[in-house]
Amino acid sequence: MTGQLTWIDRIIDVTGWHQEPEDGAGWEQVEATLGVALPSDFKELCRRFVPGAFYAYLDLLRPADDHAQPLLRTWASCRQWASGHEFAGLWAPYEIYEPDKGSGLIQWGSDQVEGEYYWLTNRSVEPGRWPVVARREADPWRQFDMSTAEFVYRVIADPAFKPFTVADPPRRPFYLPHWGPFPMSTDDWDALTDPNRQG
Repeated sequence: MTGQLTWIDRIIDVTGWHQEPEDGAGWEQVEATLGVALPSDFKELCRRFVPGAFYAYLDLLRPADDHAQPLLRTWASCRQWASGHEFAGLWAPYEIYEPDKGSGLIQWGSDQVEGEYYWLTNRSVEPGRWPVVARREADPWRQFDMSTAEFVYRVIADPAFKPFTVADPPRRPFYLPHWGPFPMSTDDWDALTDPNRQG
């Protein structure tokens, strides 16, 4: 088993998520448009977890529109913003990925407090080795030499992973499908995040 799958297994374990994986289809068109293959652990996370949000907080971008924010549409929007003179510096010191340049940022996730999560894409580097580049709201960019799955795990389960963690104070992470009922009350949240919750 690869290290990447180990992080996915850890995410499944801490969230108690047990649902049949999806078929994983749809990435071929995304990768053809981008001109680059995406990290396999990210595609496997999307296959294992139906559209939804980790901790009702962190969303993964998907290949299609069904109850999800599509990756290609987000990338196209970033490119459009980056091409405008007024917004060209939004991603500085990085640039948005362009297929003809071969390197730059591709967004793979977002959160409920305007956090943004990207890969520092480089066609000359194996996708599983692309760093994660992230920021929260207007904070400075931070770069992490870790896989997408490890980053997701640390956001939802590692109290020391500041400023990105939602696990401080430590509670039980969960996964909320888009079709699931949103926890509206304090009691709902306490039940979902109870460290003693089973499955």
